[in-house]
Amino acid sequence: MTGPAEGKLLLEGAVVELLTDHGKIALEEAEVYIHVKGYSLARVTHLDIEHPVLDNIIPPKRGRFLKIIGLKSGLRIQLREGKSINLNGKNITVYAVKVSHPYLTKVLTPRESTVTWVGGKFGGIYIGFRKEQVRRLEEIARNCFKFNI
Repeated sequence: MTGPAEGKLLLEGAVVELLTDHGKIALEEAEVYIHVKGYSLARVTHLDIEHPVLDNIIPPKRGRFLKIIGLKSGLRIQLREGKSINLNGKNITVYAVKVSHPYLTKVLTPRESTVTWVGGKFGGIYIGFRKEQVRRLEEIARNCFKFNI
């Protein structure tokens, strides 16, 4: 499910960029949510990154284990190899997806990394973090959103 829903906590002001052979490309109107376990069909707390272009990078109902790297501004999802897509009539190769928001620096600190499941969904992708990062996401939900888990 994409867009707002019960148990999906919007990270307002989050910036999503594609890191490509043509430089950084911002995905305007992308939305990033902490999707809390037990709400809107979520079996595990995870991170949703929603924008239709992401369907071309990891197709819906597919996924793979990828390296997630903590940055000073958030997270970088590192693709194993470049993914060629057509964006606004231009062929580009995407190497990574960068998601910037201050809360995400609490999930993985700068230079900390993990390999975890990144799955495709209609209208975006999701990151199914490991237990420690899930605990940190839920802590953000409790402390920053006053969400009762």
